[in-house]
Amino acid sequence: MQKEKTYPEMRKEFQEKFFKELSPALEKFDAERKRKLLYAILGASFFCVLGILLLIAPFITKLSNDEAEGALNGAVIMFGVAGATWYSIKKSFENKIKDKIMPSVCKCFGNINWKKCFLYESRNVFQVSNLIPYFSSSNFDDYFSGNYKDVGFEIIESEFSAGSGKNRRTVFNGVIVKLDMNKRFHGNTVIRPDSMFHTSPSSNLVHTTLEDVIFEKKFDVYTDDEVEARYLITPSFMERLNNMKVAFEADNVSCAFYGTNLFVALHTPKDLFSICSLLKPVNDGKQFFQMFEEILSIIKLIDYFKLDQKIGL
Repeated sequence: MQKEKTYPEMRKEFQEKFFKELSPALEKFDAERKRKLLYAILGASFFCVLGILLLIAPFITKLSNDEAEGALNGAVIMFGVAGATWYSIKKSFENKIKDKIMPSVCKCFGNINWKKCFLYESRNVFQVSNLIPYFSSSNFDDYFSGNYKDVGFEIIESEFSAGSGKNRRTVFNGVIVKLDMNKRFHGNTVIRPDSMFHTSPSSNLVHTTLEDVIFEKKFDVYTDDEVEARYLITPSFMERLNNMKVAFEADNVSCAFYGTNLFVALHTPKDLFSICSLLKPVNDGKQFFQMFEEILSIIKLIDYFKLDQKIGL
């Protein structure tokens, strides 16, 4: 059996690989980055100018109230298109670079693979497990899968939305970590950020009050098997989950025990695993080291929850 790399070993290997291999190879793409930056500036500026013209139109021309409202709505749309234009050009360039470097980056972690976009066929498991509220559409970005300390895992950068048009709203944006457990759960237990009315995510899940007062102030527990829930959510698990919001810089944290998996949802507005800012040289080390630490922080979940130990949580 191959010996697992330690975190310092992973970090050292990546640093050496970046300076010896990746940085020199990336440098030749900087001219392309500058062209993409020019395209992004021109494209975003064009739509911003249109937005400004629509914004000031009611003040320099005689428009009816409906026309003025339409101009203001159009301005908002143009500013949104400007941002989307910049993001689209940046993302296209980023994916091109990731295609070239991520296989090499992943080797530093051991048994892990990356895809730039993954069509997650069993996305309904997020809804069936009650991890994510009702959603009508989903979008997936970076996707990692692998095995660490004999624990299979998937890291899925995702966004889930409900509704459409003006009524469209984001119900989750961040990273979902799917961890293979060493047992099958009899019930479905969900932990969510504390809410005033303790509204259950499903009619078959009952809000369960635990004895830990501090934990209760920050999280709500819903389950259809209270005995199993109390077995799973031990004081040590409570402590780990309670610290995750800070440890992983997430706005909030949810998790679900379902089937043979533990799902952890880290909600964050950040574009995680992001590299290739159009405003910085392609081989700027800071953004690559940040991406590395973000991936590493997710892998640490396995040690964080001690999932390699065949003794439950």
